[in-house]
Amino acid sequence: MESKEKIVLQKIDEMQKEITSFLQQIVEIPSEIPPGKYRLISKFVAEKMKEFGIENKIKRNNVIGELGKDGGKTLIFNAHMDTVEVFDGWTKDPYSNEIIKGKIYGRGACDDKSSVVAEVFAAKALLDAGVELNGKLIVTAVVNEEIAGFGGAEYIANDGIVKGDACIVGDGPPDYPMGYIGGTLQLSFTTKGIRRHTMAYPDLDPPNRNEYSGINAVHRMFPIIDFLRDLQVELEQHETQYPLAPGMPSKVGSVTITKIDGGVSHTTVPDNCNLHCIISVIPEMDLKAIKTKVLKFANDYKEKNPEIELSVQAPVFVEPLIADPNTEFAKSVKKAYKTLYNEEREFKLFIASTDAHHFKRNGIDTIVIGTLRGDNNYHAQDEFVYIEDVINATKIYALAALDYLK
Repeated sequence: MESKEKIVLQKIDEMQKEITSFLQQIVEIPSEIPPGKYRLISKFVAEKMKEFGIENKIKRNNVIGELGKDGGKTLIFNAHMDTVEVFDGWTKDPYSNEIIKGKIYGRGACDDKSSVVAEVFAAKALLDAGVELNGKLIVTAVVNEEIAGFGGAEYIANDGIVKGDACIVGDGPPDYPMGYIGGTLQLSFTTKGIRRHTMAYPDLDPPNRNEYSGINAVHRMFPIIDFLRDLQVELEQHETQYPLAPGMPSKVGSVTITKIDGGVSHTTVPDNCNLHCIISVIPEMDLKAIKTKVLKFANDYKEKNPEIELSVQAPVFVEPLIADPNTEFAKSVKKAYKTLYNEEREFKLFIASTDAHHFKRNGIDTIVIGTLRGDNNYHAQDEFVYIEDVINATKIYALAALDYLK
């Protein structure tokens, strides 16, 4: 291990209490989407960066810090401050930041405020160690990742607010770098029928119905559900060849119906039904072809059933990401893992959407490194993160930046 690496790691070890405290503090600040109120957390993170000597600005609630100099390569650290809603079922206060047996509890503790903390303190460790970067390090804490990055990473990357050669997206599992990311398609289906009394013979064929009979929008959603179940069977026929991240067992894609609702009462034929689902695919699959297949099915279904209304929306389309493990940046990341764990750790697969594709599609070499373990209950009740994972992520970020910008 080189002397600079030892100094940086020592600085992070000395800051463990400070790192933990900062994570507790930002967990206390609600940043759920919806409603998407980020002003307080954005200001708090910006002030912390400034306190550490990281000059920054806030653009549409996205905090963008910068250190180093022009003339060399530019590395981006990116993590998101927004969280999903708290929902119900918690046994702890979701904003209490309680610590139990090395775990910090709270909404966003794992997904993804831990990575925000890790990137900020990785930058601080480099500054405190007196590292002179041969290039620029940009530290971004963004919003709206949970709604596909619109106005967040999508905005700063696509609009050229942030430009760079490489990017570490703080998200996903720990222990290994995530170089292979699956694709995600989010869909919403709406069927509309005719509201009538349930005794008005809905969905019966003539002569057992007349012009006063209802049309059941919920029943008309059944063929769509059957189509999605058949699509699930199809996805299961294709296994990924990329190595899986520990604790992430699936080698195949999936169709998950996340919400369905419709109707107004027990005695009234429902005239509307809404179904929401997420299709996740392995990197080898053509997500655009799957989207085309879904839309063709919807069009065919409407043609065969002209008496109902069917609409389909696809608000989120996240193409898979496949990183090149042989780039200079990839080698810096792998070197960071070897330095920390004293062994080679190759790229793994994470089948979930992140902000990574916004940077990748803009020509930025992107790798995902986070703190999410299967037992962390992210997007569920009693979410928590292991403090040790936060510290290790901080070290990986710092070591990768140290080598890439040496």
